[in-house]
Amino acid sequence: MTSFLQLVADDLRQRFAHDLSRVVVVFPNKRAGLFMSELLLNGEAEVPVWAPRYLTIGELFDHYSTLVQNDPIDTTCRICRLYDRLCKAHVPAADAVELDAFYGWAERILFDFDDVDKNMADADALFRNLSDLRELDNTDFLTPEQVEVLRQFFADFDPERRSEIRERFRLLWENLNPIYHALNRELAAEGLAYEGALYRRVVEDLSNDGQRLTDDDCTYAFVGFNVLDAVEHRLFSLFREAGKALFYWDYDVFYTSPERAHFEAGLFLRENLRAFPNALPLEHFDNLRHIGHVEVVAASTEVVQAQSVASWLERFPETNPRDTAIVLCNEEVLQPLLHAIPDSIREVNLTKGFPLGHTEVVTLVERALAEWERRTAKFEVKSCLCDLIERVNTGARALIEATTFSTERFESVLQSEAYYRMSSLLNRLLRIAEAERLRVNISTLRRLVRQLVRQSTIPFRGEPLAGLQVMGVLETRCLDFERVMMLSVNEEVLPQVPTDNSFIPYLLRRAFGLTTPERKTAVYAYYFYRLIQRTRHLRLLYNTSADGKGAGEMSRFITQLMVESDLPIEHRVITSPQRSTMNHPEEVIKPQDLLTRLARVDNEGRQYYKFSPSALNTYLRCPLLFYYKYVCGYKEPLPDSEDIQPNILGSIFHQAAEDFYAEMLERGGVVDPKHLEACLKDPAFFEPYIRRAFVAQQVEGEHLLEAKVVDIYLRNLLRHDQKLGRFSLKATERTYAIQLTLPEGSAVPEVTLEGTIDRIDLVSLDGVETLRVLDYKTGGKEERVARVEQLFTVRGADHRHYMFQTFLYCELLRDTPLAAGYPMAPALFFLNHSAREDFSPYLKIAHQEVRDYVSDAPEMRGHLAELVAEILDPTHPFTPPEHTKVCSHCPYFALCYQ
Repeated sequence: MTSFLQLVADDLRQRFAHDLSRVVVVFPNKRAGLFMSELLLNGEAEVPVWAPRYLTIGELFDHYSTLVQNDPIDTTCRICRLYDRLCKAHVPAADAVELDAFYGWAERILFDFDDVDKNMADADALFRNLSDLRELDNTDFLTPEQVEVLRQFFADFDPERRSEIRERFRLLWENLNPIYHALNRELAAEGLAYEGALYRRVVEDLSNDGQRLTDDDCTYAFVGFNVLDAVEHRLFSLFREAGKALFYWDYDVFYTSPERAHFEAGLFLRENLRAFPNALPLEHFDNLRHIGHVEVVAASTEVVQAQSVASWLERFPETNPRDTAIVLCNEEVLQPLLHAIPDSIREVNLTKGFPLGHTEVVTLVERALAEWERRTAKFEVKSCLCDLIERVNTGARALIEATTFSTERFESVLQSEAYYRMSSLLNRLLRIAEAERLRVNISTLRRLVRQLVRQSTIPFRGEPLAGLQVMGVLETRCLDFERVMMLSVNEEVLPQVPTDNSFIPYLLRRAFGLTTPERKTAVYAYYFYRLIQRTRHLRLLYNTSADGKGAGEMSRFITQLMVESDLPIEHRVITSPQRSTMNHPEEVIKPQDLLTRLARVDNEGRQYYKFSPSALNTYLRCPLLFYYKYVCGYKEPLPDSEDIQPNILGSIFHQAAEDFYAEMLERGGVVDPKHLEACLKDPAFFEPYIRRAFVAQQVEGEHLLEAKVVDIYLRNLLRHDQKLGRFSLKATERTYAIQLTLPEGSAVPEVTLEGTIDRIDLVSLDGVETLRVLDYKTGGKEERVARVEQLFTVRGADHRHYMFQTFLYCELLRDTPLAAGYPMAPALFFLNHSAREDFSPYLKIAHQEVRDYVSDAPEMRGHLAELVAEILDPTHPFTPPEHTKVCSHCPYFALCYQ
């Protein structure tokens, strides 16, 4: 079956013979151009061909633009400044709008502006002031549908109906139009624009000055497009009217014919074919019903899907691997997939780069940002960025000096490129900060860095025209393969669950022709059908497990294919790996450069070693987990759910509790039960603390249920504190460190142990003034041991990690002036159990509450030294836990069970 790009290449050769030098081929992405050049030869290697020029649609807009695209982060910062200026113009006494609190909203505003411009909507009509309701009587320039939607929208937001949320939205909405125009004026004055504005400016300028197209003697071939924004539709029209365009649409009559108008996949193609007739005849586009072999496979896990690849590939031993594509709908399956590809496949071409977030430089930057977060001095963003850049550059130099170009060369080159990428990202932020537009606190800066890291990959360089093709869904556009295997074809993965990241309500978006969830679904439907329509062997796998990505259901596209097509579809179920080189965790020999990987460098260039309670707990639960996280520096995947995760809920509580008690510390630290009683009587007392905590943790939106849970936890804490009587608060969220001497003969003589204690207070326990070392826990259950030794010997899923952490905090505090003369009581405050009448936070050893840690300190310190020495011992491998119960929710599961 002839591929789509081959049809295009043959048609161009027929039209322009061997001279395509005045032809510009425009693709949705770059990849298709690499294949097109080879196909233009069509076996005539001895005949010279003048190749056309290849552009992406974005590059074509840039070519005709007099403006330059501005950095999105810089544009977002400008939106915040403009909003602050407009708010003060209306209400001079209003508090300043801080970028830290407004950044997430500004990102949404930029998204909306970009969508408005790409779809050439009337911003003045869309962002109509809510107080201008009467003006709707004279709206001749609007369609009847738009008028009705606006009437309904303004009725719902009647200015007379007051509420805090309504008022906040009203204030924002009424400023969107002035911000939109002010932002465009400001950027244009500097020769800049955000992407949507640049695209709109190009088509408006070309519409007013058609001579620019007439003077261009090139022919433009638009190849493989589907959904067109209004700016793209207008650009195509201008080229068509100038007689300088050829349009090559890739489709199948299966989903574009009039009798199948209900098919989402053909939603945009039907309109495009009417507006811009195809340069290729209809006879080439009836292929899908001729697919030779279709398999729909239900797999028990994502890993099982990946491991089935080997046996499937072995069915085609004599074929060219380049004609086979493995398509990842869930790209998190990439790592287990690479381990599952058989040795017989010599070449593999990856279209997706290696995630920057999985490299060691990200760990370095995260640690540096954590250090800045703990500093008490006033935060200065430029100083922080300069420090981060210097650390990254120092790390890069150390990597180059330590590199041995042997078997580790690939990883060394990969990590070296990662350092370069990170340095570029940080310099990008520094330029914005130097322009005085990035005034944020450390928490927001950390969030921006993480966002940039998530968006960044390290591209693989290789021969894209050779080897097995492994790609994501977007990279398949315009390409055809004889054999296609798609992994994770699950509902909520393909198509993805639409997210409403917009301040423009759905009805307004639909009325003004902006992007809607239905449009996004139709786009993915087209990607699916276009990919499979010319293949001969098709295998579609989906994950039946509901704990993975998606709900354990096959995609609606598979169901549609089963119901609507007459294709012979074979159904299979696989529940165990068909081929596996490792089906259980195995120990890892410690790398020769273990000490180098774990070392840190102080300001004077000296190496030292530091361990946190979390790191030691991780090792005691699973040494392999410690290896992946702290030695290799692999980052855990971020949760896909937009709901607040349990650990974030805990952070919100910690922040709110810290803010509340920090105010008492500023007043001397004495806590009076009468004051706590007054706080509890006010039902809205904790609202400002909780609101600030949500902002500090970068949690956006109105999470009423989660806020209520935090409020309940705070009240449980205060009720418990009331029972203590009058007591003294000594510290909250304070970091302590000790130097721990290791046994003689250890890899290093000493290490630093450092941890941050939630709260330290001085209370009367049975008449004895006792220093409590208190750790808050929003989840979990109480733990007990018979003796201190069990904190180190009971490992794996049964490890008493909460107790271990709190005892370690006592050890960090023991020799400080604050602890002098007082017994220390380690305490765990389990908020989910604190409402019980018999609840006690004090830890127990052999069923006895520990009211003075000092008697246990020598044993604790001795075991700590032995534990750290074991971690650093090069002869002691990283071993899997004895029982695999701990593996069930491990983020690195796929690395062990390959």
